Amino acid sequence: VTEASAATRTVPPSPAARAAPAPGADVLRANLLYVEDNPVNAILMEAIVGMRPGLRLRVAQDGADALREAVAAPPDLLLLDMHLPDTDGIALLHALRERPTLRDIPAVAVSAAARSEDIERARAAGFAAYWTKPLDVDQTLAEIDRLLRA
Repeated sequence: VTEASAATRTVPPSPAARAAPAPGADVLRANLLYVEDNPVNAILMEAIVGMRPGLRLRVAQDGADALREAVAAPPDLLLLDMHLPDTDGIALLHALRERPTLRDIPAVAVSAAARSEDIERARAAGFAAYWTKPLDVDQTLAEIDRLLRA
């Protein structure tokens, strides 16, 4: 998904996003990598992350692409879909953690599966958070802020 395609879609800003930073305020700057094979979900995440001017989102469509992207340019935050065409989010997290430069990057599981056992399994695997689709815009932005400032 290109930046141009995300720019052609509009999502009403949430109350949190409408509050513009004060002049001279510290704008959080970070790179995020979202691993998502569904183009609509990727566009939605681009719109959400786009509400934070200092954030840059890259999208990988499968685990193999994610590994290449992450190794080439380690992100500040990983967002991993739990059901990818070539792997699952937990296996991908383990593969990412095998690389020393990626070991300490916070990772979030993103999934439509909301069963408590799915969430517990992801947390036990080392995910810092578990976001259930459809995403709540304000909550997602607050969590991104929290994880990047931790």
